[in-house]
Amino acid sequence: MNKYFSKKAEGKALKEDSQEIGYQKEKGKNIATQEDIKMITSQIESVKNEISFENQRKNNFINQRTERLLNILYLTEKFNEYKLLLMYDLYDKNSSARLTILIENINNTLLQLIHEYRIAFITLSDEDLKKRIASLIEPAREYAGYMGYIASTAISHLTNSHELMKLATQNDNNSALLNKVIESKQQLSEIRTEFEQDIDAKEKPLYDCQIKYLSKLNLMFKSDFHIVDRSNSITK
Repeated sequence: MNKYFSKKAEGKALKEDSQEIGYQKEKGKNIATQEDIKMITSQIESVKNEISFENQRKNNFINQRTERLLNILYLTEKFNEYKLLLMYDLYDKNSSARLTILIENINNTLLQLIHEYRIAFITLSDEDLKKRIASLIEPAREYAGYMGYIASTAISHLTNSHELMKLATQNDNNSALLNKVIESKQQLSEIRTEFEQDIDAKEKPLYDCQIKYLSKLNLMFKSDFHIVDRSNSITK
């Protein structure tokens, strides 16, 4: 009888062990399946993130390119603003400080334009577009240089006139000094006349290149940007 119960207990134990082994195997399969699902899900999310990042990078590049192309146009148009400021300051006897600031602004704008051109040249693949941007640089440099020359010459004449007038006043309106004051004012008048006569011709090469550049932008962006024709805009 004891043998019977011993065998029965042994069989029950074997059955339970078999069931436990089967359960553990099935559980192991389930765990493996869940881990596989997690791994696959993680890989899918990683791919999604990479695609999202790549799309964002492309969008950022396009936005930066667009901003740079429009900024190049903006910088070239700044020179025309400086032209009008220069005309105003040439008729103001107390404009030496403003003329100095104007020269700095002209030079800074030219440097920014050249910087934008260099970046565009590296990042753009459109050779025609790069050529049209490059064509803006030399006329912009000449235009800026001419305005800088006019402004610096005007500063010199204004400064001389003020200093000579101060000396003449301190020396009982010394006639020789007063004559030099008149001479400085005449030289300032001559530089104004030179500016008025030559500035439109100095501006035109840049304007022509702006129009060609703008036509390219209009094609790219399917837009209708335009620049006002400023030829003969300064009159005596």
